[in-house]
Amino acid sequence: MKLHQTNQQTGFTIVEIAIVLLIFGLIVGGIMGPLQIQLDNMDRRETVQTIETTKEAVIGFALRNGRVPCPDTTGDGQENNPGGNCSSAGGSVPWVTLGVNSVDAWKQPLTYRVDTRFADNTDGTGCPDANVPGISFEMCSTGNITIRATSAGALVAANVPVVIVSHGDNWVAAGDVNEQENSDNDASFVDKNHINQGYDDLVGWININNLIGKMVAANKLP
Repeated sequence: MKLHQTNQQTGFTIVEIAIVLLIFGLIVGGIMGPLQIQLDNMDRRETVQTIETTKEAVIGFALRNGRVPCPDTTGDGQENNPGGNCSSAGGSVPWVTLGVNSVDAWKQPLTYRVDTRFADNTDGTGCPDANVPGISFEMCSTGNITIRATSAGALVAANVPVVIVSHGDNWVAAGDVNEQENSDNDASFVDKNHINQGYDDLVGWININNLIGKMVAANKLP
């Protein structure tokens, strides 16, 4: 008697493989979305801390030198202060001069804008107070930088002497009108404090009253 052997092939059909891949994609997508949000939030927190550290360093520089530093306009990390006057009001954070991070969490340089009257070697800014020798500004000095909630919105801060900007993950290439306000090399900036319609900039500034208060507490101003 002959025995008949039946060969059976086992495996996944194309439909079954497609279903598995679909399920796998949904699982990965469900994980990666929240993970990316967490990573973005970590980058933003890191950059906020970098900006705060930079602000502290600028005030420390002012306490030691009687002025805030000029921007870096050549990319070497040094302030550009030829002849005791800033070569430009805008540039990058002079990170070598200040001893701070050179970039934000997205590895891009921080924009730095200053009212040059606070950064030159001339005593005072021309307001009625008596000039203090070796101090570039006075008790009555006000900065020329403004911060708004949107490009044409309400004032968030005025009379600002120094502003520091991270242009976020998209840096300055985005078309958002509010981001353009932060990269057009004038004295007006926008701080929306949240991502909205392509805006992801992070903006920090030195409050004029805080700066003056620190100088008075250190006996640099009367």
